[in-house]
Amino acid sequence: MAIIALLDCSLTKAARSLLIAPAPGPFSHGVLPGHFYSGTTPIVLSNANNMQVHILPVGATIQRLIVPNEVGVAEDVVLGFDDPAQYQTSNTQYFGGIVGRVANRIANASFDLDGQTSHLGANDRGNTLHGGFNPLFENSTWDVLEADSTHVKLHFTSPDGAQGFPGALQVTATYVLTDNNQLQLDIEATASKTTPVNLAQHTYFNLNGEASPANVLNYELYINGDFYTPVDLTQIPTGQLLPVNGTAFDFTKPRTIGSRINEVTYPPPHVGYDHNWALFGLGMDATSKTHIGAISNDVQLAVTLHSPASGRYMDLYTNMPGLQFYSGNNLNGSTVGKGAYPYPIYGGMALETQVWPDFLHEDKFPSSILQPGEVYHHKWHLHFYNKPATGALAPAPTGVAVAKAASVKPAPAPENTRRMGL
Repeated sequence: MAIIALLDCSLTKAARSLLIAPAPGPFSHGVLPGHFYSGTTPIVLSNANNMQVHILPVGATIQRLIVPNEVGVAEDVVLGFDDPAQYQTSNTQYFGGIVGRVANRIANASFDLDGQTSHLGANDRGNTLHGGFNPLFENSTWDVLEADSTHVKLHFTSPDGAQGFPGALQVTATYVLTDNNQLQLDIEATASKTTPVNLAQHTYFNLNGEASPANVLNYELYINGDFYTPVDLTQIPTGQLLPVNGTAFDFTKPRTIGSRINEVTYPPPHVGYDHNWALFGLGMDATSKTHIGAISNDVQLAVTLHSPASGRYMDLYTNMPGLQFYSGNNLNGSTVGKGAYPYPIYGGMALETQVWPDFLHEDKFPSSILQPGEVYHHKWHLHFYNKPATGALAPAPTGVAVAKAASVKPAPAPENTRRMGL
C-alpha cells in the first residue's frame, strides 16, 4: 500500500508546498524494511481530515505536522528544517526528535548505579542535557520496521556504553495518525543491563503556523499539575517540590502564557518557562506511584493548549509523571527554520512528557531504572480540534520589550538544598 500525500482544495498554497512525495516502491503487507528509507526520506501519514504528519527516520523526528483550522486552512504547526540533513548537523534546539537515553538534566554529568559510577558528557554547565555531547537518538537514522499511510514503527539500538550509559537499549517508536485527529506516539524499550531510561519527544509547537509572525504568549495553557520542581542556577532541581498555587507556574486553570511570564526570571539570563511540573496530583508520594517512570499504562490529560488567533486546540495525554514546559526562551532569530524563516524568541514551545529531571540523584523523585526482562513504556498522545478563532495575533516581542522583560527584578532563588519539602 503506497503512502498518499493528500492534496485538497482547502489547503493553502503554502501548505501544499510542504507536502513531500513518499519514497517509491511498494510495501509488502504494510511492512517496509529499514533500507527502503534513508534518513532524509520522510514517511507521510495522513487522515480523512487533510491532516498530515511527516516522520523522518533521522531521530524518529516529526518534521511537519499539518493541521487544518476551523475553516479548513491547513498549516504546519511544528518548528524545524526543510533539509533533513540539518537535523543531524544543526539541530541545537532539539527540534522534533526523540531525545535520550535520559532526557533533561543529570547533575555533574555522572551517576551511581549498582555500585558503578557512569561518567557522561558535560554539555550543559557541567551537567548532562538530553544524553550529552553525543546526540545519539536524535542524530541517528532509525530502522523503519512498518509503515503505511496511517502509522510507522521505527527501531533503534543504543549500544552498551553509548553516551556513557550501561547496557544495550532496544527502542521502538510507533506513530499512529487517526481519523479523529489524534497523533499517538508509543515508545517501548528493553535493556541488556540495568540502566536509566527517560526518552522524550521534543517537538516545538506554534498553533498559529510555524512561520507565523505571532509568538506563543497569547496561547491559553492548562497544565494538570499542582506542583513544580524549582531549580538552581544550572537548572538542576533543588530537591524541593513547590505548589504552583498563586505563582506564575499556576496553569491549573487556563490562562495565557504571557500573563505572568515576566515573573519567571530564574534561572537567568532568560525570561520564560523551562521547568518541570509534577502531573496528575503527584506530590511527595510520587515515587510510590510510579514504576519504570510511568504512573500507569493508561494515558491521562496533561495539557490543553489553545490559540485564540487560529482557533486550534491541542490536548496532550501521557502516562509519564512529569512535564517539561519550555516557552522557547533561547530562540532569538539565529536559528533559521523552514522556508528560511528565523525563529524568534517565544516563536514555539515544547511540551516534553518525562520522568522528573535529575531523578538519578533524588531518591524522592519518581525513578526510571530499567532491568533486563522489563519493558519501559512511554505514551505521548496529541488530539487536535478547532473552535472559531476569537483573538488577534500577538506580534513577536521587539528587542526593547525583551530587554524590558529581562530587567524585571528576579524572583528569590530557591534554597539550593537536596531535600524534599513544601
